[in-house]
Amino acid sequence: MPSEALAKALARLEAELADLEARLEEERKALEALSPLPIYWRRVRCGKERCRKCPHGPYPYLKVKKGGRWRWKYLGKGWQPPEGFVRPREFLEALARYRALLRRREALLERLAEAERALS
Repeated sequence: MPSEALAKALARLEAELADLEARLEEERKALEALSPLPIYWRRVRCGKERCRKCPHGPYPYLKVKKGGRWRWKYLGKGWQPPEGFVRPREFLEALARYRALLRRREALLERLAEAERALS
């Protein structure tokens, strides 16, 4: 009888693992679809001494790392975000959800290994 209960528990854990793997795949595809671009809208000075309209903008800039230093790359006055563009914060939240699912999967795999050891 105890081995029957263990076998049912093992089957339940395996079904939960299969469901979790499917959710992980969905989250992975959702993460790939997001664009975590660090876009900043900045107001900049033109450099003319008598300009009364400074600073100008806001204009879109991309923050990139070159040669170990952070640089601003101007994206153009009429730049529009690509379709499906999200803010970095939204990407980080989706990434946190994905990592939580990974931790849950690891815990589930440990429980599954324990159940298999107990069954054999």
